[in-house]
Amino acid sequence: MEIVLADGCLFLMKRLIVPPTLRFEGQPYSEEWRLLRSLKSSEVDSRAQGCGWNFIFLAEAMRRTVFGLGRPWALRRATNKILAEVRKNAFNSVEITKITARQFLGLHCVTVAAHSRSLQKSERIRDISTRRRELAMYQCVPGAERL
Repeated sequence: MEIVLADGCLFLMKRLIVPPTLRFEGQPYSEEWRLLRSLKSSEVDSRAQGCGWNFIFLAEAMRRTVFGLGRPWALRRATNKILAEVRKNAFNSVEITKITARQFLGLHCVTVAAHSRSLQKSERIRDISTRRRELAMYQCVPGAERL
């Protein structure tokens, strides 16, 4: 089944340990990521606040551009680059804010813009080493219910 991406879609890291109210239905996208196509960030944020968690938004946008022979391939590649950057910076969610696709002489150019997000208990973003430790903790508790 082909995965359709659009502006405003959310990705959430798989295997996060969260309260029951923060378990979202989603479509598997890759080994580490789940696509939450039917939810808007405001809905996730209100559910998070309802159980004492936060859905943090990082204002700085990331942009990745990929050239390819096919639009779906270029879009997937650009999205994967965004997801890898988010993972490297120890965030557990990302919101795609704009997808731009052009074609030049048969070559597709796709640019994906996104913002890192973090579904977490704390109200503020911590330094990267603390985020990595917390992310590992939220993914590695034996026997816990996972997203």
